[in-house]
Amino acid sequence: MEIKIHPLSRLVFGIILLVLAFPLFADDSFPQKIEWKSNANALEYKVELQNLSTGKTQSITTEKTSTELSLPPARYRYRVHAYDFLGKEAGVSSWTNFEVFKASKPKINKIERKLQVPKDGGSIGISVDIADVNKNSKFELVNESLNGIISASDKMNMGQSSSETDSISHLDFKNVPPGNWRLRVTNPSGLSSLSDIIVVDGEKMFTDVEVALIRDEAVNEAVKETEEKLRKEMNEKLSSEIEKAIAEHDLKKERAEADRIEAEKRAEEERLEAERKAEEEARLAEIARIEEEKRAKEEAKRAKKEEKLRRKLERKKLGYQWKDFIIEGGAGVTNRLYDDSFKEAYDEPLATALNIRAMYLPKKTSSAKFGMEVCYFGQKFTHETNFLNAELISNVFDAKIVWQQNLMPAIYMQLKGGAGINMLKKSISYSSSYTARTASEDTTYFYPLVAGNLSIFCNPLKFLVFEAGADFSHVFGGSFTLGMLTPYACAGIRF
Repeated sequence: MEIKIHPLSRLVFGIILLVLAFPLFADDSFPQKIEWKSNANALEYKVELQNLSTGKTQSITTEKTSTELSLPPARYRYRVHAYDFLGKEAGVSSWTNFEVFKASKPKINKIERKLQVPKDGGSIGISVDIADVNKNSKFELVNESLNGIISASDKMNMGQSSSETDSISHLDFKNVPPGNWRLRVTNPSGLSSLSDIIVVDGEKMFTDVEVALIRDEAVNEAVKETEEKLRKEMNEKLSSEIEKAIAEHDLKKERAEADRIEAEKRAEEERLEAERKAEEEARLAEIARIEEEKRAKEEAKRAKKEEKLRRKLERKKLGYQWKDFIIEGGAGVTNRLYDDSFKEAYDEPLATALNIRAMYLPKKTSSAKFGMEVCYFGQKFTHETNFLNAELISNVFDAKIVWQQNLMPAIYMQLKGGAGINMLKKSISYSSSYTARTASEDTTYFYPLVAGNLSIFCNPLKFLVFEAGADFSHVFGGSFTLGMLTPYACAGIRF
């Protein structure tokens, strides 16, 4: 057998398919070898081989840049995968098609042993039964005494297959002189068979000139074979030199690639070292910053303690110091915001309100104070008819969180929010003309509420304060809700 390769495309690794040796016998398979160029990043290779006739695929894994096969005649294709040391695919070649043809030794099963030269000296036809040949096989009559070789002028019934598996039944030879001849059949694979003696009778005798011509033809054939052999050797030598040059070029390229990779590796190591140094410097700087912040906090804490101690000594020296405990009193006007049923039951939409509040602000910063407040508002709403006099007294008690922000010296903005109780006391007295019900009715209700406040606080003197703002209360009355907005102004003292 021989292997014939039909490349489809240039391969990634320059894959080459070579035949190791021709068969010594007419077997169905013989050793073959696939080689490819190495990949600098490859640790191992996988050859993926597919039989195009059957569709069967097989894989061969190797660490070398070649693999040996023994394939039967068929059409195949293959490609090579390269894997790096992590087991990841580093590259893959394109598919390459090739065909394995069957190589056989010709079998001369039957041949005419006695032939007659025509009187006109024309062609001699020989009936034969020769198997395991193909269209490129040689059919020659050889005469040992004359060193003569006559090739067949016509090949009858020859197929077109490249495998050496066809047969032939007839051969024609021109200008065959009488004598003892043998038929030599040689296949393209180099395998040859020689028949028994064929006796050619005829009247024609060889002249000295014809013998010389026959011998010259044999010499020319030998010269041709020698020239062909030399040409083949030269081509092989040239191919070897080319492959050597390619290998040297590839080696230089691989060395350059290795140098480049080494340079990149050194550059990467230098970059990593620079990053490590930068990270270490940043870490040391961060440690120094944290230590500095820690020292600053400790210094601030120490200064605060010293200031607290200093103030304590001053208080001992000067006596009583002013605190932020405040008591205020004042008046305001309450406006009922919603609940139509409540509005319709009483005459006045507005009512005066008594305002009393106590505030304590223990937490302080450079511009703000925080604390809490308890507050009381009292309002009275009335309603008079010919039959009755009705009064509704609203007493609001709440507690709120206070945030006091300094706007300018001695002036602050205040935001307050909290919850409380609304005590509603209803009193109805009937007139004397309404004899059916002369007794009065008094009822007291308690409802939860939420409260909010926005105000301006002024502290012109240590002991004197003023405040003006608006309180909002939302009362949850069960079957009704009541909203009240109370602008107010008050004054007080600070302890």
